Amino acid sequence: MKSLKDILKILVTVTLINYIQLPVAWADVLSPGESPVSYCFKIANLDKYPNYLLIAHIKSQNPNLPTYNRILQSGKCLGLNGYREYSDVYAIKKSLLKFQDIVKSEEGESIKDLNSKKALLIPAKNSIKSLRLLPDRYGIKEVADVLEIVAIAPKSLDLKYKEVVYTSKQGNSETKAYQVQDTRPLPSWSKTLNWFNLIILGISLVGIMMAYKKLKFDNKQN
Repeated sequence: MKSLKDILKILVTVTLINYIQLPVAWADVLSPGESPVSYCFKIANLDKYPNYLLIAHIKSQNPNLPTYNRILQSGKCLGLNGYREYSDVYAIKKSLLKFQDIVKSEEGESIKDLNSKKALLIPAKNSIKSLRLLPDRYGIKEVADVLEIVAIAPKSLDLKYKEVVYTSKQGNSETKAYQVQDTRPLPSWSKTLNWFNLIILGISLVGIMMAYKKLKFDNKQN
C-alpha cells in the first residue's frame, strides 16, 4: 500500500517538474532539458531618425576577449552569438563623422576608433543581453528581439523592447509583444509541443492512472 502511494507521488512530481517553467540558465554547460538558441536584435524604426547612426558596441562577459562595433542597419538583425556576448547601444549624429570614420567589411559597417569618439556618443540606458538557452519543449532555434527608438536626446538614447520573434526548429515563427520591459515573453507551449514531450506526458499520465486504480482497488479489497 505504502509503496503504491510513493510511486504515485513520484509520477506526479516527475510530470510537474518536466512541464513547469524553468528559468533560462547562463552556465557554460547545458542543463538537462535545455537547448542553445541563436539570438539577434534589431531596431524597427531607424528610418525615423535619418540624421543619426545607431552603433552596437559588442562585448563579452569575459574581459579578455576583444570588443568590436557594428552600425545597425534598418531591417537587419544583429547576432550576439559569441561567448556570452552583450551589446551597449549608442547614437551619434551623422554630421559629426567623416567619410573615413566608417569602415566596411563582410561583417557589416563599423566605426573606426570608436573609443576616441566617446564624447560624441549618446548612450542607451541598458545593454542588450543575448538569450542563450531555452527549454527543449518549446522547440525553438532562433530568437530575435525587436526594439524601437522612443527618443534621442543630447545626453540619452531611449530604447524600448517592442516584440520578440521565435522561430521553431520546423521553421514556423511566432511574434510575442513585450508587456513588461526587460521581461521577454515566452513562446506558446501549445504551438511548439513536440512528439517527444507528448510521449513523456502520455506515459506519465498512464502511469498515474494505473497507480491510482491499483490503489483504489486495494482499498476496496481491504
